[in-house]
Amino acid sequence: MRILGISAFYHDSAAALIEDGDIIAAAQEERFTRKKHDAGFPHRSIDFVLREGSTGLREVDYVVFYEKPFLKFERLLETYLAFAPRGFGSFAEAMPVWLREKLFQKTMLKDDLRSQLGDFDWDKRLLFTEHHVAHAASAFYPSPFDEAAILTLDGVGEWATTTAGVGRSKKM
Repeated sequence: MRILGISAFYHDSAAALIEDGDIIAAAQEERFTRKKHDAGFPHRSIDFVLREGSTGLREVDYVVFYEKPFLKFERLLETYLAFAPRGFGSFAEAMPVWLREKLFQKTMLKDDLRSQLGDFDWDKRLLFTEHHVAHAASAFYPSPFDEAAILTLDGVGEWATTTAGVGRSKKM
């Protein structure tokens, strides 16, 4: 199974190609654009990892994005409501971006992918994983361990900032 993982629209956009659990190639977009912490869509990174894997999109089973935008939006709304009116300035600044772009990331991703890679069954093969699951997977699966404790600590995610779990064989 081949999976193309992508990160975009926040910071450090990147792409990685995984085949049967092995990392074939990975690259950050800033390496190609020379823009530190490039947040744009990782066009060049995707080209690079597919080329390194001697494959094309037709041979990729799934494309996976690193977070769930609607879950993150829910967290933002609930947090702003819980701390109102103190966070109104931040709320007023964040909402236009969310209402204009971030709530429509699936459409933006499909459009960017379609423009670069052509037609594909995006409705069935474009998946979204939780942010901390993406972090945990990127640490556990390439590790040399068949079993390990997994701890993620991050300043942002959908809801969690810290998660703990166990990885065993191919499951977390």
